[in-house]
Amino acid sequence: MGARFHDPQVILFVADCERAARFYATFGFVETFRTSPEQPVKIEMALGGFELGLALPGPAAESHHIRPVSEGHRACITLWTDDIDAALAEALTAGATPNAGPEPFLDGRLLVAMVEDPDGHPVQLVQRAPAGSP
Repeated sequence: MGARFHDPQVILFVADCERAARFYATFGFVETFRTSPEQPVKIEMALGGFELGLALPGPAAESHHIRPVSEGHRACITLWTDDIDAALAEALTAGATPNAGPEPFLDGRLLVAMVEDPDGHPVQLVQRAPAGSP
């Protein structure tokens, strides 16, 4: 029988782990690990079973022999909400840059707003359209 896998985690390369952690805490992510109390090179957070790592690219490259990409839209985090307008307002207050929306998506079944976190990663905020919406 082969290897078994568990507890997947997405790691975003960020310029400042503390700033990124404060941003994602806005959405309810809770810190579960950090490499050090002062100037961490990685902070891990969780929300509803989803694990998110926030890591500095330089130390990751040195430790793991990889070439992190630190510009452009490298990944997209999708967060479901029951109030797209409030979620968008909270994201912007936390330092997000607005991209689009909220706007209807999938024939109006969803409302979607796109923002970028402080490091330029796209964050998609999604709400099921209220019953009776066009």
